Amino acid sequence: MERSVRPERDGAAAGPTSSMVPTIEETAAFATTMHAGQLDKAGEEYIGHPMRVRATVERTAPAAGVDPVHAQLAALLHDLVEDTSVTLEELVARGYPPQVVAAVDALSKREGEPTEAYLGRVATNPVAVVVKRADMADNSDPVRLGRLPAEDADRLTTRYAGRKALLDDLVAAAHASAPAITQTGNRGDSAIT
Repeated sequence: MERSVRPERDGAAAGPTSSMVPTIEETAAFATTMHAGQLDKAGEEYIGHPMRVRATVERTAPAAGVDPVHAQLAALLHDLVEDTSVTLEELVARGYPPQVVAAVDALSKREGEPTEAYLGRVATNPVAVVVKRADMADNSDPVRLGRLPAEDADRLTTRYAGRKALLDDLVAAAHASAPAITQTGNRGDSAIT
């Protein structure tokens, strides 16, 4: 795993544990601790999933135009709020940048929330989109699915193909409705994007 730089927070008030952004390695250790004892559908240690998602976003984030460190941090943290006792407030207190916390928030499905509403929220956050695409790719990996009963593997393959298509449609719609950015960085109708 590549070592990340510990940039100081831009004049923001420090959380109780750190005035520095946690590194990728510190975040991996935190996620490992919080996911301890959790298993995936194939009976493997759950932490393998966020670690694989992190490795994917390390490769895909730059081409998507998002900060690769923020994307990797969000990837490691993406299931914590949903699957552990960790809260968004705790992530802020630990020193995670607002962009990372916002991505984790977008990636955290609410109880009873329809899939389209959930993916609609993800589609509005570029870091969350990169992480969610890597998440769905890992969840639908044929090697991983091959460890499951055929009926479960088929059901999950269909589920993730449908969700990927829906996310792609929602991202396209979000981009179509967003004001373009001009070469100078200003929003306007006569932009070159």
